[in-house]
Amino acid sequence: MDYESIHGPGISNFSSPIAHRMPTISAAQALEDLKASPTRCISTGLSLLDHALQNREPQLPETEPFYGGVSRGEVTEVYGPPGVGKTALGMQLAASALHAGEGVIWVDTSHSLPGIRLSQILATFHPISQSSTEPRSITDLLDNLTHFSTPTLAHLVALFSRTSQTHPAPNTSLIIIDSFSSLITTAFSRTVDATATPKRSGTPNPSARKFPILQYLTNTLQKLAATRNIAVVVLSQCVTKMRPGCGAVLVPAVSTTAWEQGLGCRVALFRDWGWNNQDGQAVNNVRLAQVIKAEGTVLPDGRQKVVGFSIDENGFNLLDLPSTTFFDPSRPQLPPARNLPSTPILPQKRKISATDLEVPDSEGEDDEDYGWAEEDEGTVPVMPPQWQGSEDILIPPPGELEAEDAEEDQEEEEGGGEKVLPDEIDDSEDELAL
Repeated sequence: MDYESIHGPGISNFSSPIAHRMPTISAAQALEDLKASPTRCISTGLSLLDHALQNREPQLPETEPFYGGVSRGEVTEVYGPPGVGKTALGMQLAASALHAGEGVIWVDTSHSLPGIRLSQILATFHPISQSSTEPRSITDLLDNLTHFSTPTLAHLVALFSRTSQTHPAPNTSLIIIDSFSSLITTAFSRTVDATATPKRSGTPNPSARKFPILQYLTNTLQKLAATRNIAVVVLSQCVTKMRPGCGAVLVPAVSTTAWEQGLGCRVALFRDWGWNNQDGQAVNNVRLAQVIKAEGTVLPDGRQKVVGFSIDENGFNLLDLPSTTFFDPSRPQLPPARNLPSTPILPQKRKISATDLEVPDSEGEDDEDYGWAEEDEGTVPVMPPQWQGSEDILIPPPGELEAEDAEEDQEEEEGGGEKVLPDEIDDSEDELAL
């Protein structure tokens, strides 16, 4: 009598025709299936930018369907100067997720969400990966949009610190935090008030709390994105920073180490003057998106992909970057770029012996260098015998003193033996009057 006749077939019996366990697949096959999943990424509406965000080169023609864009399960930062199109890119991502039937959470920190502009993008948005979708009304699409307003950093931390089964909603695939850097700047301002009370010794520095708070917020957003399979997109400003050898450059407003390590993707947006295409037509309203970090890897300078696009009432339009520069005298011309070193090159120090400089009061110097020689000492006049020091110059010779004494004695004899001072006043009458 065997084991199966007594206890029955085992749950993990591989020879059983009934599948009591999960099917076994290789890790490479699971990764390929994950990359081919249409719900893994959220499209930006620009095919080249979707490929760049996944660190892939577009293949023409595409043999297999590619679903690119902002990856779910990680934190993505989009930074740039004001008016470059960060909020427009966020609304483009929101329109892509809403058209796919997913939920979107929009968090405002400084200004409210432009509802009219979002409705225009929703009405004209055409998904790239989903060609056959049922048309839905704007009202039905906006039902999956949840809007929050966090005026301070404490409100933002409290919003995502405590999650539940209903917050975020189960169908949420995208969280957009607009103007995130404004909360950091307000909470940890660099301005110093001269009229404020001086800080006492031993009190904690308010700026010292910036690092642990950013680290806690980064870990919270990472955990939320990974456990709920949500794409967290943070829109930030940029600031000017002086770097040695390069001058003033634009850098992200939030650039601490803890924050940068928690990002899975980073995109920089800039504006351009435009150019003339090969047909001579002017290309204006140009924006450039540069992917600096993709799939958790910082791309080197030679592999950072740049995508050109424009923004109009209908959303984003892809632009072909010129392979060569066309000169247009009517447009402002920028100076040619120079390959500046990352660190300044200081001039090398020279030895004093290799220069024409002279150290004053140095030993071994020749008097002839100053126009003085030994034979010139004979032309110097001989000093008088009474010149024994500087103090003897003020004493007159003895003969002059005797002549002055004789003249004073003679004047006293002529005046009756009394010496009357010219400035003396006789006040005897005044004494009698008193």
